[in-house]
Amino acid sequence: METKELYTEDSYLKECSSEVVLMQDQFITFNKTIFYPGGGGQPCDIGVIKQGDEIYRVLNVNKVEGKIIHELDRPLHDISQPVVMQIDWDWRFKNMQYHTLLHVISGYMYQHYNGLATSSQIEMDYARLELSFSPDIIEEIPFDRLEESIKKILSDSHEVIIRTISRVAAEQKEGAIKTVINLLPASLNEIRVVQIKDIDEQACGGTHVNNTTEINDFSIVKIQNKGQTKKRIRIQLTS
Repeated sequence: METKELYTEDSYLKECSSEVVLMQDQFITFNKTIFYPGGGGQPCDIGVIKQGDEIYRVLNVNKVEGKIIHELDRPLHDISQPVVMQIDWDWRFKNMQYHTLLHVISGYMYQHYNGLATSSQIEMDYARLELSFSPDIIEEIPFDRLEESIKKILSDSHEVIIRTISRVAAEQKEGAIKTVINLLPASLNEIRVVQIKDIDEQACGGTHVNNTTEINDFSIVKIQNKGQTKKRIRIQLTS
C-alpha cells in the first residue's frame, strides 16, 4: 500500500490526521502524510506526531518503493489508534522559498544562456545550484549581475502552477524539462510539473510557494568554477 502524499496536493497543509499501516521499532508507515520525504536537493520535513497525550518527534523521513517511512524518536504507544501530524512550518516554508528560488535562477539561466541545472541542494542556511554551459558562452555570461537580474524578475508577481501530465505530453515539451524527463524511470507514466509563469517549467516532486512574491530577499554569496563549463551558485535568504 503506497502512502498518500498530501504535500503534493497542498504544500501549505500544516496538520492532518492519519492511521498507522506498519511499525518496525520507531520506523512507521502511515496511510497518508504531510511530511515531505526529501529528494531533488530538498531536505525532508521535520515536526511532531501526536497520539493522545503523547508527542513524538519526527527525526527523518524517507520514501521507499512508494511508501513514506517516518523515523520517530521512539515507537508509538498504540498502532491501532489514529495520529495527528504537524510539520515544522518554519522549516517547510523556508525550503519552499529556497526551492522556488532555485527554479527561478535555473529557468533564467536556461532562457538566456542555455544553461542546464545539473544538481541542487538546500542546506540549513543556504542553497546551491550547479549549472553547465557550452564552452563558447560561459565566459560571456555576466555573473556579477546575476543577483540584480533575478531580483528584477522577483519584483514582479509570477504564479507557480503545479499539475500532473502524462509522460508522453511531457516528452513533447521543448526546453530544459526534456533533459530531466529523460532521467526519470521508464516506469513513471505520470509526471508532476512545476511551472513558474514566464520563467521556468520543470518536472519536480518538491514543495514550492504559490507565487514568487512569497520569496524573501536573498543574496548570491558565492559563485565558484566547477570545471571549464560548470558554475556553482550559492544563495542565501536574508530575511
